[in-house]
Amino acid sequence: MKDDAARSFDAEAELYDLMPSRRNHPDLELYLELAKQHGGPVLEFACGTGRVLIPCVEVAGEGVGVDLSTGMLDQARENASKQGLSENAAQFVQGDMENVRLGRTFPLVLMGGQPLFFLRTDEALRAALETVHVHLAPGGRFATAVPVPRMATMMAERDRLKFVTEIRHPTTGSRQAVWNYSSFDEVTQVAIRRRIVETLDEDGVVTERQHSVQHIHYRHPAEMQRFIIDAGFRFEGLYGDYRRTPFGNGSEYLVWVARKVDDA
Repeated sequence: MKDDAARSFDAEAELYDLMPSRRNHPDLELYLELAKQHGGPVLEFACGTGRVLIPCVEVAGEGVGVDLSTGMLDQARENASKQGLSENAAQFVQGDMENVRLGRTFPLVLMGGQPLFFLRTDEALRAALETVHVHLAPGGRFATAVPVPRMATMMAERDRLKFVTEIRHPTTGSRQAVWNYSSFDEVTQVAIRRRIVETLDEDGVVTERQHSVQHIHYRHPAEMQRFIIDAGFRFEGLYGDYRRTPFGNGSEYLVWVARKVDDA
């Protein structure tokens, strides 16, 4: 059975690319640089609607995207087709990054966004990193990032309803008002985001309301580094942002490029 995150992404797949957070892509330049350097096929776990994978395929020639959400994958296939990419060039597979096995290896494995923080347990995180290890070719690179949790920021947004945006539904043309309600448990390091999407008539009256829930499991940067090392990777680069600024106090992200320990 799909978890809350997969169901929530299914529900918002058609709106996903219109969200304000999708307009700024600080990570894409780094991933494109790696795709040009290592070539295809590129593998991306939690590929969503193809925001990262599709441009990487355009420069590397071939790629595979894996996601748990069938709604996101349907949108990714549509986006790839609009870019003129064939089904052979950009392949999309429904699967769970904790246990999917594609039976092949890749010179570059990516994860755009922060999918590792959607994994609820240490066992799930270890399983996902093992999946990456299995699919990474000798001499290949594993690149992704997680945000650095900031307690003050989380507490400021805790238990508050926040307006996100109003957009037009790309299929129906109806007005869509999007809200978030976030809570945070500092003991368990879990943030719970309730996404509320309201359908409005032209007078602003709510005609339909849809709720979905996501659980985000934050980990301290030092904790994440231990998991990655224990999974059989060694860091080639460890950065505080996607411009490759060295990681340190004040960094907003923990960004890494890693190889297998047993690579020559």
